[in-house]
Amino acid sequence: MSTRVAQKQLVDGLTVTEWAGPGPTVFGLPGLGSSGTAWGPLAQSLPDARVLSVDLRGRGEGRHLAGPTGLRAHARDVAAVLAELDLSDVVLVGHSMGAYLAPLVAQEAPGRIRKLVLVDGGIRPAFPFFMGPALTRIAFRRQLGSMDRDWPDIEAVARKAKLDRMLAGRPELRPLVRQMLQDEMERTESGGLRPRVDVTRCAEDAVDTFWGDDVEGALAAVTVPVDLLVAENQKWEGNKPFIADKVIARWRDRLPRLTVQRLPGNHVTVLFAPEVIAAVDG
Repeated sequence: MSTRVAQKQLVDGLTVTEWAGPGPTVFGLPGLGSSGTAWGPLAQSLPDARVLSVDLRGRGEGRHLAGPTGLRAHARDVAAVLAELDLSDVVLVGHSMGAYLAPLVAQEAPGRIRKLVLVDGGIRPAFPFFMGPALTRIAFRRQLGSMDRDWPDIEAVARKAKLDRMLAGRPELRPLVRQMLQDEMERTESGGLRPRVDVTRCAEDAVDTFWGDDVEGALAAVTVPVDLLVAENQKWEGNKPFIADKVIARWRDRLPRLTVQRLPGNHVTVLFAPEVIAAVDG
């Protein structure tokens, strides 16, 4: 299978990445600190599909864009892109934060979405009683801020991210995930690497993802089919899942068109599961 080449264009002020194809349209919504390039592996696995994604404000090519924070603002941005490109019958797939964003996009772009595929996200996890917006903001600023510096090379980034431990069950993915990390970096004046993220904006998006008023209401209002694919572990083998079964159970009656699969792996490796590819392609 030949490697598909991505093309980039500005659409309504945002950078859209497209892997052209004659088949169905797939639109990917990236995770909290990721850009549209994160959907490259999926695009390579769907050679006939037209796969698109976008660099949201605060990450990738959109890291310096002004504008409001929060998922509703991102949803309106994505809906504007869908309208500008006149996309319809779209399979909308989101990973992590992108999965929480997807139902809001469906609200903002009525009639354009055929199906939602939510990968390890979309349903809010259960938090400890002491967790709230303030602690979430602190936690994500600390987590993202620890990466927001000049790195000498991509291997230093991989060590900080504990890549080898994360991929212990799927070591064959290391070159691919390493390249994905590389794609999220920019060269600094000193010749090093730095993540293409706005830490403050991304932290505010995390707060809205887990505590904002819109997310659960948008999910409850979804009328198209929803495929939820969740990982057995959050970070590495033996770690509890990001979204527990008891939390998912509360949504089964609220979303009659919901299907759920619990998959081996973690929050990162689940993105490469064949079941995810099949859900998007189905």
